[in-house]
Amino acid sequence: MNLKYTLATLSLCTLSFFACNNDHDYVSNDPNAAMDAPVCYDVNDVVFDYKIFFHPHNAWVGDPMPFFENGKFHVFYLQDERPAGSTFHPWYLTTTTDFVNYEDKGEAIPCGEDKSQEDALGTGSVFKNGNTYYAFYTAHNGDLDPKEKIYFATSSDLNTWTKQPSFSFEAPNGYDRNEFRDPIVFKEGESFKMLLSTRADVGGGAWKGVVAQFESDDLLNWVPDAKNPFFYIDNDAFMVECPDVFIDGNYQYLIYSGIDDRLVHYKYRKNGSTEWITPANSALDGIAFYAAKTASDGNNRYLFGWIPSKGGYKDDGVYDWGGSLAVHRLIQNADGTLNVSIAESLNNNFTETTTIDPTEFNSSEREQKVFDRLDKGASKISAKIKAGSATNFGFSFGVCGNQREVYDLIFDLENNQLRLDKNVRGQTPTTTTSINLPVPANKEFDVTIITEGSIAVVYVNNQIALSTRIYKMNQNPWGIFSNAGSVTFSDVKLSK
Repeated sequence: MNLKYTLATLSLCTLSFFACNNDHDYVSNDPNAAMDAPVCYDVNDVVFDYKIFFHPHNAWVGDPMPFFENGKFHVFYLQDERPAGSTFHPWYLTTTTDFVNYEDKGEAIPCGEDKSQEDALGTGSVFKNGNTYYAFYTAHNGDLDPKEKIYFATSSDLNTWTKQPSFSFEAPNGYDRNEFRDPIVFKEGESFKMLLSTRADVGGGAWKGVVAQFESDDLLNWVPDAKNPFFYIDNDAFMVECPDVFIDGNYQYLIYSGIDDRLVHYKYRKNGSTEWITPANSALDGIAFYAAKTASDGNNRYLFGWIPSKGGYKDDGVYDWGGSLAVHRLIQNADGTLNVSIAESLNNNFTETTTIDPTEFNSSEREQKVFDRLDKGASKISAKIKAGSATNFGFSFGVCGNQREVYDLIFDLENNQLRLDKNVRGQTPTTTTSINLPVPANKEFDVTIITEGSIAVVYVNNQIALSTRIYKMNQNPWGIFSNAGSVTFSDVKLSK
């Protein structure tokens, strides 16, 4: 791909394109306008057809619950319809073998009757025992007491499910009967274990968010495990959500979503230990990735979460509940810590590549280069960055029109932070999401960015991921920049 225009030429174009327009507005919402025009398209994201970052037609993805078998990931999720009906969040199913192509299988487990305990279905998990699949899920009705109970359905093929109305499990004494949800079930020795999110009386009238554990010998009758709780929050957060537990080698891992900070965290411990280790960087992504659970294909383990849409499907809206499915690969380090990287099958999906000439910035002021608008559909931007004296540099999106509003993906070396800032001329930048950025001694960064529609997911050095939602990015120009100092962008490629 050729460099279409630099900042200097873009400013000349701006004079003609914006002479009669309010610079607060996007200029064009016509996706068939001239591709070399440096104006913004305002693309209707509601009708955009996502492929990699799956969401169903006319609805959105909430709380994915992955299950792997026979070469295929079966991703159950809470169907988020807008506006919601009197009953809401039934379980739906999509399947994939490569995290590129998804097959929407439709409804798996419906809600119950209006005003029943199953007014809304909540998160759970799928577990196989013998030839039968069990889907344990949360049955929620905010007008009842208790609000939440645990139900299950069974299947012989993962597609057709039969509810088991004779089963109902509610919080026993000592646990919050209205916050009792998100069960995961597995076998340990000769017994079955159930872990779930709740709040517990930990003594002296103090209640804490915990992951409680129960045991059973028949999947029907559950009693508190003597080792309760499995985990309790070591801060003042109300509770954790969507717990997931797995063992990899010498370590056991707990993944959970923080209801207060809206981040997906992990803790780990050596097998047989009772003490959880909190890693220096416990967040597995920023606030635009939530309710993540994992599944393994026997070789690699993947983290499935959702990237929220925003109110009004505009950049100035607040994050919604529910959005588009996103999947990261988890990599275990020798010390037990986890890295987050791109799935290999997704990374290899892009074959048509255009290479951009290397760029070296070295100025006391902001410098940037702007490139052709992103195509409709998915793209991969890859680059190697070598920082010299620069401490604030990165990629820009929505770099069009008079650049009154631009979204900067910033590598902030002074604060060890990777973040997305909304920059509006004359205003203080607003950070929409961020994550800790490990800065290597050589200050080199290998970057991969997957974009589709209004979504961009950034992977750095096979260590961290940052998921973002940028509506102004959709089919608009992008660029690279340095706010001051020397930095080199090399091996820059745009693939589709």
